[in-house]
Amino acid sequence: MKHLATLLTAIALLVTSSRIEAHPADQSEMTVKPAPHELEARFTFNVLTITKMIVVDANGDGKLAFDELKAAEPALTDYLNKHVKLEVNQKPSAWGSKVRFDYLWPNAAATPPMPEIEYAARYVDVTFTLPVEKLLEDFWIAFEIFEQTGTLQTIRGMFHQNGEVLEVPFSFQEPEYTYDTGFAEDPFVQEAEKNAREQAVKPAEMTSQPSWWWLTLPALGLLVLWRSRAARHRRT
Repeated sequence: MKHLATLLTAIALLVTSSRIEAHPADQSEMTVKPAPHELEARFTFNVLTITKMIVVDANGDGKLAFDELKAAEPALTDYLNKHVKLEVNQKPSAWGSKVRFDYLWPNAAATPPMPEIEYAARYVDVTFTLPVEKLLEDFWIAFEIFEQTGTLQTIRGMFHQNGEVLEVPFSFQEPEYTYDTGFAEDPFVQEAEKNAREQAVKPAEMTSQPSWWWLTLPALGLLVLWRSRAARHRRT
């Protein structure tokens, strides 16, 4: 009996440790790809986490149909804009409404209404693409979702730039991070910025030159006519 009890304890510890290691219900992901004039952020949440953020089960039957998930997209977009704070170049910004939803299980649109037990195993990508007018030098992201999702919630942040990946964990204890892109010191980016400015100036110059040229034509005509008359007077 003693050996059996030891064996059962070991199995229980193994199962518990594997569950802690996986922790799918409490872990989300964020993948960020900064570019000189664009910021892309993809948030990956399981459906269980989403139901803690907003109301998805519209009819309250304890099951989620795909139509209910689609109908909840605007509410989730609004929630993320309000609760995932963003500053671009040290100025308050927002993720905006340019967003794409991807449902990460086969035949999502044909999925029958899922019971709550399946929520943690179904994942959704929410991707924002934010245009940046000036050169993207730095940005700050702060999560204010833990009051709804719980203090055990973690977000695995991954920042992709120039073929490298920086991993930053976000949690209730560490909810924010400032990322410096380095574009302001990158000579290749600076050269591209310079060329872009020059190309923007050239069309303006080409546009202004014809208008100036056409304004001079009457004056040139008058000058030629005056010189012609003066020549005739001199000949006379």
